[in-house]
Parts: sequence; C-alpha cells; structure tokens
Amino acid sequence: MIADYLVVGAGAAGCALAGRLAAEPGVSVLLVEHGGPARNPLIAVPRAFYVTLRSKTYTHRYPTRAVAGGDAEVWMRGRGVGGSTLVNGMMWVRGSRADADALAAAGNPGWDARAFADAYASLERRLGVSVPTEGDDVTEALFSSAASLGLRRTDDVNAADDERIGFTPATIRDGRRVTAAALLRPSGRQGSLTVLTRARVDRVLLDGTRAVGVLVERRGRMIEVRARREVLVAAGAVESPLLLERSGIGRPDVLTAAGVTPVVESSNVGERMIEQRAVSMQVRFRDRRGPTERLNTRPKQLVEGARYLATRRGPVATSGYDVVSVFRSSPAVDRPDVQGVWVPMALDETSARMQLAPYSGMLFTGYAVRPTTPSSVHLGADAVPVVAPRYLEHEAERAATGSILEHARRVVATGPLADLVADEVFPGPTVATPEDVVGYALRSGGGIYHAVGSCAMGPADDDVVDHRLRVRGTDGLRVVDASVLPRQLSGSSAAPVTAVGWIAGGMVLGDS
Repeated sequence: MIADYLVVGAGAAGCALAGRLAAEPGVSVLLVEHGGPARNPLIAVPRAFYVTLRSKTYTHRYPTRAVAGGDAEVWMRGRGVGGSTLVNGMMWVRGSRADADALAAAGNPGWDARAFADAYASLERRLGVSVPTEGDDVTEALFSSAASLGLRRTDDVNAADDERIGFTPATIRDGRRVTAAALLRPSGRQGSLTVLTRARVDRVLLDGTRAVGVLVERRGRMIEVRARREVLVAAGAVESPLLLERSGIGRPDVLTAAGVTPVVESSNVGERMIEQRAVSMQVRFRDRRGPTERLNTRPKQLVEGARYLATRRGPVATSGYDVVSVFRSSPAVDRPDVQGVWVPMALDETSARMQLAPYSGMLFTGYAVRPTTPSSVHLGADAVPVVAPRYLEHEAERAATGSILEHARRVVATGPLADLVADEVFPGPTVATPEDVVGYALRSGGGIYHAVGSCAMGPADDDVVDHRLRVRGTDGLRVVDASVLPRQLSGSSAAPVTAVGWIAGGMVLGDS
C-alpha cells in the first residue's frame, strides 16, 4: 500500500489532519488506526459516555507509576476512528487566546490566537458544536449564585476569556454525539482518503533519517505501508513518543535499555509532558430534584431513554459536564487560571463504578488550567510503556489547586443554590486548608486525560519538533497531536487538539 501522506492515528488531530489533506485535489491519504470503526450505538448517546468511557473496546489503558503523595492510576485514551472523541465528555472549550499568542511568541510562528480562531471557524460547523438551552431549577440556581460571586453568566463561554459561567459547548448535534470521524466525510473532498482500521503501527520506516513509511501489524501479519511525501504521526500524547522511540528516535539511553537501536538522538521525546490534576466535591440536596432524580432507577432510565429516542432531548441528550466555569484562584492572578465543571447530578461515592447516587445532588470538579510540573512516558524494558506522572510540584499550580474547593464551597453556600443544599458529601470538613486540598488532589484526585508536551514544539535544538511540527533530525516526518503543545492552552483539550490537526494540514500542504 502506498499514499502521498500516511497519517498514524484517527483521533481528534489525526482526523482533522487527514480530512484537510484529502480535500486537496490529487492528494492521496492513508489513515491508519489501531482500533476499529465505532459501531456501538451507545457512542452516539451523549450521557452514555459514563458507560463507553469504561469500554475496553473503545479505550486504551495505560497503568502508570505511583504519583508522589498518591497511588498509581490508569490513563485512558480513545480507541477507534474518532479516538478519544468517541468516549470523552464532549466539551468544546477553546482555551485562552493569551495562551495561544504566548505559544507563537515563544518562537512558534503560525500558532497564535488568530490561527486557532480560523481553525475553529472551519471545524465547529462540521463537528456540530452546540450549547444546551434546556436548564432546570438546579442550573438556574447555580448560575445565580455564581453571578453573586462575580462570575459573568454567558450564553457562549468561548466568546471571551474573562471569569464566567455558562452551559458547556459540546460536540452534540440534534442530541447525538459528533466525533472527529465527522471530519473524514467526503463532502467537498477532491483528493482520496483510505482508512485502514485494526492496524497497529509498530514503527516508522526510515531510509537513513528520512521517513518512507510505517510497519503495520494487522490480522497477525506485518505489512509495510509507504508514503510518497510524508509520514504524519498523530497517535496522541502517550503513543506518539512511544512510536518515535520504537523507531529509534529519542534518548539513546532509553532506546538502548528498551532494546532499540538509536537512529536519531532527540533528548526530549517523552519528556516535559504536562497533565492537569483535578479535585472534586459533591453536595447532597435537601430534596429530590435534578437529573439524578430523573435517572437513578431503572424505570426512570427507561422513561428518559424513551423520551430521548422520541425527541433527542432531556438529560440523556446532554454532555457529560453540563456547566463550565472559569475563574481566578486569587485577586492577585491577572487572568483566569482555574476551570470548573458542574454536573447537576450525584454519583454514588460508595461504588467503584460510575453510577448514580441514591440521593439528589451536584458534583463539581475543578483543575488548574496551566500546570507546569513535567511528567514523562517512555519505553521500558521489553518495550513496555512506562508512564510516570508528576503533579503540583510548583508553587503557582499548588496555589491555584489549593483555592478550588474554597471557591466551589462559596458558590454552594450562596443563595439561591444554598437553599437547595443539605450537606457536603465529599471531601468533607477534613479537607479545609489549601494544603489539605493539594494533598487531597494528589491522594484522591486524578489526571483528566489532557496530557500535552511529550513531543513539544519549539525553536531550540532539543525541542522534538519545530514550529512546522517536523521532527528534528529527520526528513518527511512530523508529529501532529496534543504531544506537540508545550503547555496547556487552558480550557479543555478536544478543541485545541483538533485545531492542531487542522492548522498542521494547512502547513503540510503549504510546504509541499
């Protein structure tokens, strides 16, 4: 098999990249994906993400080393055509314009806020980005209480970068999840696109230091797939550095220890990975109300399921995180540095499974949007992935995280939301000070599957890729996914990562 461009990975960035390249007349694209097509009808049901996120069919799972101050965890990523957009919470929060401009100013021309805005303008119609309009007494009380504390109520949280709260923009059209696979549809296509599924890419094939194709394991056979122009790696922040290392690109000591012959020395492959760390709080309502009350028994689920099938409306038709808020951790901070998501329903804190509580309530989760503590991912002995997460080692991110529950508690203690709340279920009064909150985040929080930076772009010789996402020390090879972002762009990850794929598609075509 041969094509002009080989794209490895059909996630958010890979689909955007492949779709844009294939729109060009005369261009052939082969998109290679480890998973299969997403045929489970539950994928399309927004609130069913609580189920599909745990599906081994549609997720890769990466056990990690223990977190300092906490335990080992499992990082999950989507598997199949659509990648993590098959199983995520569907949030489409673009992130801060200032963060994008800072990325460009750091020696990465072409990655400023205008470039991202242009990408969003092209992507959002295709992805069905919408904002819910159906609230209830719980969300209205939340909005009123938050506004009393200075958060501006907005109908579009993506329209500005101030402190604000509103319904969460989501990739949902007519009550159905829209995945990145929508970007592969043939509308307007003038080139050709082939999608090869259930195909694991073992390594990039190099002729000297030029990428000429990939070696693929499929149905028990190893096959070579060739690229006439370029190999474009879009396997994600975990898999992309691992693929480079399996191909002999990385730190020589890591490669040698994993049994791989070094070909290109690149000291930061798999290094400088940044992940966000979340902290959660749940409250119980005085009486039964909200989505929990509408969904917490099998008969009620059947009723709401029937309503969803008939109307594509109701709690089943909304994203995993109904309301998003953005705020400053303290008045001394010049712009928002924390994002919170509010779910007007309660999860059963006594169960290891993600299921509804027997009472009505509200769940809040918040995280510092610009953490700086570096994690890493590398091949270990026998080429087994070793994910070594680190969190909250720097003062600014500790201060931001330490403030989160104080903010959330102030919101729920302010009327009219306070009139609905009976008590705090977790973490409770033992987590009181900012230091307590940081410890709680390390001990009981979690990474939120937003990792970036493991193949970061930059102008320095030791940056893995340059501003055109070309892998230094090679020809015909780029990385195009979350791993190239050296820092979080605030917000959530799906929107900026999809934009990375779209912007990169323009760069690839421009360079050809």
